[in-house]
Amino acid sequence: MSLILNFETSSKNCSVTLSSEGKLISNFDLEDDKYRHSELLTSTIKDILTQNNISAKELSAVAIGIGPGSFTGLRIGFSVAKGLCYPHKINLIGISSLKILANSIKNDSGDIIPMINDKGNFYYLSTFEYGLNEVGIPLIDQVDSNFINRNIKENSTIVVNNKESFEYINSIINDRVKLQFKPISSIDMIDLSYASFIEQKFEDLAYFEPLYVKKPYVT
Repeated sequence: MSLILNFETSSKNCSVTLSSEGKLISNFDLEDDKYRHSELLTSTIKDILTQNNISAKELSAVAIGIGPGSFTGLRIGFSVAKGLCYPHKINLIGISSLKILANSIKNDSGDIIPMINDKGNFYYLSTFEYGLNEVGIPLIDQVDSNFINRNIKENSTIVVNNKESFEYINSIINDRVKLQFKPISSIDMIDLSYASFIEQKFEDLAYFEPLYVKKPYVT
């Protein structure tokens, strides 16, 4: 049996889900403007495990959204994930936060382009074909009407993770491109982490790092 704890901290949404055999058991999602992930994440994990009478050592794997996104949120998520996995020898699964966002919508035709806002009109983004096959590598770029016209194929769907981005992107897209808004949630990790578990795709705890795409700010 696979018992997987999934969590995502790359955005304002602090999200934790417990799943078994690819099915939801428990979920917690909270959009927090103050980024109190360090408080919310550990207490939520404890609550979910307690409510389901499960100890950490019974987990088959921990799955984490690896970014790109908030540097602080990612560092908190990685610290908690490694803190759970090291002492209990739990397998660790890493999933791109862009792939998680792309997996939040269903699209039978055309590409899915998840976009996660960095600052201003700069976005982390990638392109996923049908079946969630990623084309190229994640990048960060300035997104404006010229970018949309040059880089986004007809019948593609852009998905963003906050309302401000939805309003901005909606103001610059043309009728050829569809747009959706979905928070980055651990619920959308369930089938992805289960597939990785079945395929035994685990990370090396000693060398596993967030997908920053660009260098973290140093102050």
